[in-house]
Amino acid sequence: MSGTTSLSSHPEQQGIRIGALVALFLGPAFVFANMYTTQAILPVLSRAFKVDAPTAGLTISVIVLAVAIGSLFYGPLSDRIGRKIVMVGSSLLITLPTLLCAFAPNFTILLCLRALQGLLMPGLTSVAISYVNDEFRGRERGLAMGVYVSGQTLGGLFARLGSAALTAALNWQVALFSFSLPTLIASLAMWRFLPDSQSQVAGRARFLSGSQRATIVGDGDQPGTNVLRQSLSDIWQHLHNRHLVGAFIIGFTLFFGFVGTFTYLPYYLSGPHFGLSTVQLGLVYLLWLTGLCSPIAGSLAERVGSRRAIAVSMSVAGGGLLVTLIPLLPLVIVGLGLLALGMFCTIPAVNLYLGEQAHKAKGTAASLYLSCYYFGGSLGAVLPGVALVHGGWPGVALLCLGTMLIAIASDLLLC
Repeated sequence: MSGTTSLSSHPEQQGIRIGALVALFLGPAFVFANMYTTQAILPVLSRAFKVDAPTAGLTISVIVLAVAIGSLFYGPLSDRIGRKIVMVGSSLLITLPTLLCAFAPNFTILLCLRALQGLLMPGLTSVAISYVNDEFRGRERGLAMGVYVSGQTLGGLFARLGSAALTAALNWQVALFSFSLPTLIASLAMWRFLPDSQSQVAGRARFLSGSQRATIVGDGDQPGTNVLRQSLSDIWQHLHNRHLVGAFIIGFTLFFGFVGTFTYLPYYLSGPHFGLSTVQLGLVYLLWLTGLCSPIAGSLAERVGSRRAIAVSMSVAGGGLLVTLIPLLPLVIVGLGLLALGMFCTIPAVNLYLGEQAHKAKGTAASLYLSCYYFGGSLGAVLPGVALVHGGWPGVALLCLGTMLIAIASDLLLC
């Protein structure tokens, strides 16, 4: 990174880098957790609001769709005004709808609040990828990306276990309300520990100087018009980069399969064949601890190549999904563990690949990727529900497996 100072550039910045790693873990762990607070308690919400399984699944698909839409905005914004201010500001704002979800008087209001959470969340999720790619180098970059993904992983686990346990002990309202405090803590941790990098300061300076020039020249173009034109130009260039398009397809299909599997898993495991309770369903999500392998996976991807790492990890995930078709609980658990492991090893590899292929406007490239990623997840929260109604668990598993095969093909043919 010419002319800038990364967190790994100088020995005297080691303490700052450690603080940044802590913040990169806590941010997604607590903020990203809000996406999945309803997933483990969907059967409870179905009964509370008297809605069927696909309708209850909208509490996941709505927030994922909102994240997909919001992701298009925050990346270009962070390219112009800096990463940290966007990450911290949006995370702080998420606290309000998170708190209000507990007081939703009906299902429609709950969906609206979930959508608001989703519109704010990509201020962290889309910008943090660019932050890591900008501020870390070499193997440290892979480690930092893995730490970030581990935070997301444990945030998802925290959400599922926490909401399931609190719902079983008290009720779903207390469960949703309880996530507002961790969200606030994460926001303050990022504000305290994430430094303003030199690249961010330079980006803000360029943005302000560009605005001043437009004002002085007085040529009829407003500063906002210039920013919009540049953002659209960046998006156009990224969409004509075959390698980046391949990564976008991988993101879409990967998250479709993952969200589809784990969203409708409670209906499968709580059904007559297995009969697991709400608390037991929450314990199944301990499989997300496989996400602790993400820092190792990120380092390995940096060493062996991100494309090779994507192909191997996606194959592991697909194989695990096939194993879940065997109706024996221990084998289903093993299959889900392989699926989770493959997923959490794929994410840091794809994130690193984005940094390698996007040579400019990296925030915009990350936003496009995450929009595709979450659009896939929003469909994955709905379409497998239809497959569940008509084909049972085999319908869900085979549909999600098909999308994972598309991801592997994209890695081989486009990336």
